[in-house]
Parts: sequence; structure tokens; C-alpha cells
Amino acid sequence: MKKPLRIAIYSGVIPATTFIEHLIKEVANHHQVYVFGTKKAPIKYASKNIHIVETPTNQWRNIPWTLGRVLRLAVKNPKNIYRAYKEAKRYTRPYEQWMRFCRFIPVLLYEPEVFHLQWASKIDRWMFLKEAYDCKIILGLLGSNINIDPLTNQKLAAAYRTHFPKIDAFQAVSHDLAKQAVVYGAPADRIEVVRTTLPEQLFKPLKKRSRKTGTLRMVSVGRHHWVKGYKDAIEAVGLLKSQGIYVSYTIIAQGVVPDELWFLTQQYDVQNHVIFKSGMAQEQLFQTLQQCDVLLLPSLSEGIANVVLEAMALGVPVIATDVGGMPEVVYPGQTGWLVPPANPKALSEAIRTFLQTDDALIEAIIQQAFQLVQTEFQTEKMAKQYIALYENSLKFKPTV
Repeated sequence: MKKPLRIAIYSGVIPATTFIEHLIKEVANHHQVYVFGTKKAPIKYASKNIHIVETPTNQWRNIPWTLGRVLRLAVKNPKNIYRAYKEAKRYTRPYEQWMRFCRFIPVLLYEPEVFHLQWASKIDRWMFLKEAYDCKIILGLLGSNINIDPLTNQKLAAAYRTHFPKIDAFQAVSHDLAKQAVVYGAPADRIEVVRTTLPEQLFKPLKKRSRKTGTLRMVSVGRHHWVKGYKDAIEAVGLLKSQGIYVSYTIIAQGVVPDELWFLTQQYDVQNHVIFKSGMAQEQLFQTLQQCDVLLLPSLSEGIANVVLEAMALGVPVIATDVGGMPEVVYPGQTGWLVPPANPKALSEAIRTFLQTDDALIEAIIQQAFQLVQTEFQTEKMAKQYIALYENSLKFKPTV
């Protein structure tokens, strides 16, 4: 039997996103998993292979915890205390220097053999681990971190070009993101396309959906950010209303609704047709999705949107924009409807086409979409791919 590895699955926040939490639990069936970061909510894991290594933000807890870890590291490897200090000094503000130091120390103390960093935008912060010890760094390639952020931040783009050639392995959720990473120097032979995982409870036999009469109920889910394309969707609702087609459109997103979106509902006279709801717990979100007639993804950029996969697993039809990795799961006329991005007219036409589509064809598309996610995004399959990626990374020669 293989010796279990020490694997850090790092997002910096405990608990992490739903996808990362699923990954943590699955990998812990085979290896020791270390979860580093700041605890934002209470969480307990059933597996003894999952180790929470918290860095508190409260100074009365933070200082004694950090000093205790420093003392332990002084016994184990005192040189790494200086490394953590030197890395922390790269930051300008004293508070930021201290918080960086507090986060570096526990990772250096436990020395995970594999460090799976979820956010590419943080890569400059953690590359020093490769100098501290023989650490294999695996970098997650997710959505806007690759498609948008380096285009608007030249410093980040430069960091990618510096560090990507030295990364041991990359995990991309789509082939499109893999291609984008190569542009910044990621070796193509080190990139594995490994899809996200979906909760097992989603994969229940689909019940035939009854076609709703009356107002079409549409929903979008995601953060309030321009890249999500909500303004295009609101304009599309306005175009439909001008044609005598009335729909109900709900946007579910965390945070304050931007003034621009409120203004657009007034501008297109759809304030009674667009509903803003705050983010909700996963189970409630799934129930809400099932009560809607169609999921709308009007994004300007995506990796592969989890909410689209969740809708497909729940039997909810999907209309999405042709961006990023979405064409890898939304096949026009087979698993959903695909439209050009930043095009409210095309979006409104797709909605009208959906309204006019025969019930039998919609049902066939729902079934094909369900089969796709059940085959390609099943948790056990994804876990095996991640575990193979972690285990194989140990064979890579040092890149620093």
C-alpha cells in the first residue's frame, strides 16, 4: 500500500467553496489533507485524515498561536523562520507583513509534499515554498483568474510569465483555460484538464418537467460583477417586453446590488419583471433552481460555470453565452442553447426560441444535459484524476 501523502488544498478560507470542500473530502479517503487558512464559519470533518490549520485574525488568538508555531518550527527547521520573515517583508504595511508571516509559518511547519493552490492570482505569494523544501506546487486554473485578471493587471500578467514555467503541474477546469495558461508560459505537457465535482445528491433520476404556462421564470446565479453580464440580460428582458413577451427574471447574488443594475431596470421599464435576491445556502438554491423554467448565464467570461452544471443535473434547461469553457458543456440543440456574449438582442432571441420550442425537444435536451454531467462531472471520477495528479507530481524534477 502506498504511503499517504501530505497534501495541502489551499484556498485561504475555511470552509472553502463547495467544489473545494468536495475535493477535500474525496482526497482524504486516500491521503492526509491539510486545510490552511482563516476560519470564516464553524466546520467539522468526519475524516481523521483532514487537518484544519487555522490562522486566526483576532490578535488575542493570533499572536500566541503564531508564536507557538514559530517555537515548534525553530526546533524542526529554524532556517524556514527566516524564509517566512524575508517573504513577509516584501509587503509594505506592517499589518500585512504580520498576516503574511502568520500564514507562511504553519505551511512551513507541516511541509505538505503537495501544495495545491486554488487561485492563480496568489501564485507570487507561495512560490518561495519550492526554495524552502522539495514542495510540489499544483496550480488551479479557474475562470477570471486566467481569462480576465491578467488582462487588466499587468503586474499579475508579469507574475504569471515569471512563475508559470516553474509550476510542477496545472489543473484546468476546461480546455479553454488550459490554452490561456500556455500564453503565460505554462508548459502544455504539465496541464491536466480535470473538471469540477458536483454533489452526489444532485444525481437523482430526473422527473419529467411539466411545461409551465404563463410567465416564463428565468434565473441567473453568481456574484455582482460586470463579467457576469447581468446588464445584457436586463436589456434582453426589456427587448422581450417591447415585443409583448413578458418574463420574470431573478438574479441571485451576494452583496449590494450595483446602482447600474437598478438604473437599467428603470431605463427598460422592467422593474416589475427583474427580481434581485441575496445569495442563499446550497440546498435552498437547488430548490429555487428547480422552481424556475430556465437558467440564464449571460457572462462575458467563464471557466465552466458550476451553476450551469448544477442546473443540468437538476433538469433545468440552460441558455448560456459562448465564452470560455461553456461550449465544452453546452452543445446547441443538444444540451442547451448557446448565444454570443455581450449581445442582448441575441439573448432575447434565444429566450424567444426557447419559448417556441416543442416540449418534447426541451425534454430531450434536459435528458442529454443530465447524462453529460452525470458522465463527465461525477465526483468519484474527478477524485481519481486529482489523486493521480497529486501522486504523479512527486515524479517531477525540481523546477527551481
